[in-house]
Amino acid sequence: MVQLAGGEEVLGHGGEPSTRITWADVAAAAPEVVVVMPCGFDTARARDELRAVEARTEWQGLPAVRQGAVWVADGSAYFSRPGPRMVDGLEILAHALHPELFPAPPPRDLVRVASSQ
Repeated sequence: MVQLAGGEEVLGHGGEPSTRITWADVAAAAPEVVVVMPCGFDTARARDELRAVEARTEWQGLPAVRQGAVWVADGSAYFSRPGPRMVDGLEILAHALHPELFPAPPPRDLVRVASSQ
């Protein structure tokens, strides 16, 4: 979906199972955009979970965090289940990656996280 939305996946590998990564891996990947979408959580709960990592030095050093390009999305509704809503998920992801090109979805589906710096 990242590729279809016009992005480049820097931590995952399409068509392969998810793997555990370290904070060093995240820091080395230096993502320009982060979309937090834990399975089973709506945007409000995803935002609550994100608070647990925001004080980490590695998190604060990410280009996405410094540039205000961190988003939370409803992972279960649009990204974790096959079906027609995957198209909505693709549109949500396209906006997160290219907000100047794609219209914003409703706030219940995608929220930009304010930079803490």
